[in-house]
Amino acid sequence: MSEPLRIPSSTHSPVLRALLDGEFEEGLQLREAMPSTGTWDDVWLALCLMHLGRRAEALGILLKLRAAGLEDAAPVAAIAYRFEGSLEMAAELLADLDVWRLTSFGEAVAWRERSMLAFASGRLTEALAAAQRAWRMAVIDETASLFLPGFASALALVLSTLGQDHAASSYIRQALPLGSSAQRAPLLWTLAGCLARAGDFEGAQEALNQLQASPLSPQAQPLLAYHRGIFARLQGVPEEAVAAFGQAAALARQSGQLETEVYAAAALSVIAAEQGNVADARVHLSRARHRTVGSRAEALCDLQAAALQASEDHPGAIDQLRSCASHLTQLGLRREVGEAWIVIADTYARQGEDTAALTAFKSAAEARAALGANVTLAASVDARPALRRLLVSQAAQGTLGSLVILWEDLQQLQRSRPAALVLTTLGGYGLRLGELPVKLNVGLRRAVELLAYLLLRKEATLEQLQTYVFEQCAPQAARDYLHVARHGLTRAVPGLQLPFDRDRGVYRVILTGRPLHWDVALARAALQEGTPGGVTCAAELLAGPFLPWSAATWAAEERAELEWELQRVGVRIARDLQARGQPGKSERMLRALVRVHPTELTLHELLAQAVQASQGNDAAELEKKHSQHVLARELDDPVRTRPDGKETG
Repeated sequence: MSEPLRIPSSTHSPVLRALLDGEFEEGLQLREAMPSTGTWDDVWLALCLMHLGRRAEALGILLKLRAAGLEDAAPVAAIAYRFEGSLEMAAELLADLDVWRLTSFGEAVAWRERSMLAFASGRLTEALAAAQRAWRMAVIDETASLFLPGFASALALVLSTLGQDHAASSYIRQALPLGSSAQRAPLLWTLAGCLARAGDFEGAQEALNQLQASPLSPQAQPLLAYHRGIFARLQGVPEEAVAAFGQAAALARQSGQLETEVYAAAALSVIAAEQGNVADARVHLSRARHRTVGSRAEALCDLQAAALQASEDHPGAIDQLRSCASHLTQLGLRREVGEAWIVIADTYARQGEDTAALTAFKSAAEARAALGANVTLAASVDARPALRRLLVSQAAQGTLGSLVILWEDLQQLQRSRPAALVLTTLGGYGLRLGELPVKLNVGLRRAVELLAYLLLRKEATLEQLQTYVFEQCAPQAARDYLHVARHGLTRAVPGLQLPFDRDRGVYRVILTGRPLHWDVALARAALQEGTPGGVTCAAELLAGPFLPWSAATWAAEERAELEWELQRVGVRIARDLQARGQPGKSERMLRALVRVHPTELTLHELLAQAVQASQGNDAAELEKKHSQHVLARELDDPVRTRPDGKETG
């Protein structure tokens, strides 16, 4: 058997060294200064051009080289086609190769590109086999081993997509010491993703920090932003994730990286849907679909389209989601299979169909069990209040069963995430970092009111703050107190800023690196679900009035609006449940509402109707007598005591 062709070591030229060091412009200059001959220098020149985003020029050089007899130029040209989303052209080049004329380097590149094409098409088993073969060849070939970080990055990408993040990390760590800054970049962002998915946020942050400190080419910037988005989303900071994915999509569009743009747009759609912004989610999904390359991306877009239909209770949405889960199973995308079942479970949970929700939930747990250490599905559960409540309920009852793996993941996720800033404004005043109270050198009440006002209004001028938040202070005293409160808050809470925009003359709140858990926002999100569980959750959060000791007009308006919204949504859902013959669910929700609104006749009437439908006339009569007692007690007292013991006027 003849030895495979190899590139003569004399071709390891200054152009190649500039390419390996990430000095792509220098590589161009070095090639221009050389004589016109130098076949392999032209290959390295083409790769420099690719990294600079000049793929058309690179393709022109490589196709001419192949026509002149250098077969290795073909698999390298396939890289350029793949980068610009022309997967069919890349596949055509690879299918037409004369393997007997390839060097070991060219053959290794060809196997890596076959892997990446199979990966884009969702053929993950085939992608893994090809990536492993490319790695084995690269390890032993003199020239290919110079590019070993690139081969490791491809193999790690496939392994991590298969849920084998630990194995992916092993290959990355083996190759990291061998690469220049430019070669290390793909390894570091893939490693950051592996570690973040495993819940190792400190390790992921360290990898991202190393990337941030490295000189990156324009082609690397979109991918760095994309992986920052993954990190922020798993950390539970959706605002930062949206900013990162938005930056990734914009940079990818500028540099023609279709695949990166697709996945960034799809991620933006998922986050928008989780936040209840279905219109925005549809816009992002449309952008992703318009640029989709490969069946894997198409399958993920199909899943998100079905999820959006489910969020609006479209008929047939669950059947579409089941079909997506089946297709994703065929593609071997285990994490995404779990995501599909989580969306199905959440859809049932929001509809109050707990039995069906638990069945789907267990299918999600089965998909999770096929993965290594992984908190991505737990993060999806945490972003869906109805499903999270169902999981918490099962844990409290000791009936987790196969769901225990997701429960443990959720616990790990909460331990690994930075401590949330917990803002309490309903029934009292509070500010905590996780379970620890924030110690301020200013009054807690006024600091909480300042934060709440800015969060509600998004931004405010000094005059507005003086008028509404510090209305009992003289203007200069209000200004001084504002600056003291800003300094005290930002000093006590890492990541919290209250910057002043001099151009627009407004203050706002910025919180980076940690989630914000504000009871008002949580109550509004629960109401937005439009479910009995959501209303009950909101009623429990509204255990007392908004900023109870504030006499400010804006606080009174927010107080009234919250209470009215709770009553309005609750009455609508109660009537709908009773019309659908589900008085038991209506009864549980109405009891929670009556505790908040004990003097609302409509709630008492609906509760009596629900009891009559579910328990009969005798129980309904007892309920009516109890309601009369509650109404007499509440209406006879000019100052009433709420069920939580606080007085209301």
